[in-house]
Amino acid sequence: MINGGNGQRRQVPDACVARLSLYLRELTRLSSTRVGFVSSRRLAEQLGVTDAQVRRDLSYFGQFGTS
Repeated sequence: MINGGNGQRRQVPDACVARLSLYLRELTRLSSTRVGFVSSRRLAEQLGVTDAQVRRDLSYFGQFGTS
């Protein structure tokens, strides 16, 4: 469980937790090639998930991205 932005605790789904290591591995790889920005679409394509899934997973841990 994590604390939500409004003080409520939210359960992080097991499937999301399982994907976190995949996100970390891919972001580490991209960082090593000096990529400074990565879209949810690019990350999703590399990992075989949808860009919406990437955004949903990361939303458990705060707001990311640009507007």
